[in-house]
Amino acid sequence: MSRCTYCDFHSSAPDRTALSAIAPRWLAAVERHLAQLSQRFEFSGFSTIYVGGGTPSFLPSDILAGALSAIAESGVANGNVAIEWSIEANPEDIDADFLSIISSHGVNRLSIGVQTLEDEARRLAGRRGSADATRRILDMIAARWPDRRSADLMYGLPAQSAAGLAKDVRALVDRGFGHISLYELTLEDGTPMERGARAGSLALPDDDERADQYDAACEELLSAGFDHYEVSNWALPGQECIHNMHYWNMDDWLAVGPSGVGNVNIGAGRFMRLENSADDAIYFDDPSGSVHEVLVTGLDAMFESLMLALRTSRGFGLVAFAERFGHDAVEVFGPLHELFAESVILEAGRWRATARGMDTLNRVLVRALSNSERFYDRLHSNDEGTR
Repeated sequence: MSRCTYCDFHSSAPDRTALSAIAPRWLAAVERHLAQLSQRFEFSGFSTIYVGGGTPSFLPSDILAGALSAIAESGVANGNVAIEWSIEANPEDIDADFLSIISSHGVNRLSIGVQTLEDEARRLAGRRGSADATRRILDMIAARWPDRRSADLMYGLPAQSAAGLAKDVRALVDRGFGHISLYELTLEDGTPMERGARAGSLALPDDDERADQYDAACEELLSAGFDHYEVSNWALPGQECIHNMHYWNMDDWLAVGPSGVGNVNIGAGRFMRLENSADDAIYFDDPSGSVHEVLVTGLDAMFESLMLALRTSRGFGLVAFAERFGHDAVEVFGPLHELFAESVILEAGRWRATARGMDTLNRVLVRALSNSERFYDRLHSNDEGTR
């Protein structure tokens, strides 16, 4: 069976010096874990590879090259070269040497965390480098990187503007980026930005301003020919992220690195979730032994499959659901296309979110979950009655 792999670089190291000190132990643990996974699971090669989470571009060059070699030796064997091999990077870490290393190991998709090209927004968000410096790096990538390139942008940042975000989108499109992810700012407890917002010393855009920013970005993407193929992701036709589509379809993927999470189908609508330890030291000492395995089954598995599939323009296949779980989706979740006619359509045996539905998906899912819980209660009540 062909599987996907995901390499996560989570680390508690506070700076680059500390990171360099633990990087050899991280690499040794990743190599051990890949060997352990290859013994436990049978696969003929990785169909997709994604090196991301944390900051892989922050790694010392020799460690990065070692990690890419280990992945290639483990999962790109017998001529089964991955269709898509992505790596995440911060613009400030990218130079000719970095591009040479990843290209020589088979990486063919570069995903860059741009976030914003407005200087004041970058400063308040704690981003390294100026907007001009980032543009120069993007120019270098456009000139030197011949394969696919993707970028992340954010909206809702302090000091960000709708016009500025639209300009950011144009800057990326003009430099050949065929995939753009658009994420709304989420404040995490205890971060400097969260503390500033709570104290009133940092002004964040209000709901209307965030909506204006999002609409401006969407307008630019549509005018450039991008498809809104997933809630947060836009791509030119044929440049969708294949690896992420495996996530949304609840396919199989294996994960190495601290805090990485894998997923393996074990039949009868059940999934084994493999959660690597997020503690560097624990993971380094025993990568496979530190994994927490969770069985996802029943209502949890059914709802997760609906939630992920409805995020995509491809939508949720009712026949595939019945084959996987042995239940009719309409009986489980209710007739969502009738309950939310402006948000969900039924077409060719699939539920699909409309453009409006993509933006209001939560209310559909809340109702679907409530309906599924009632279905599950009835199902178990019937089981009890037949005993």
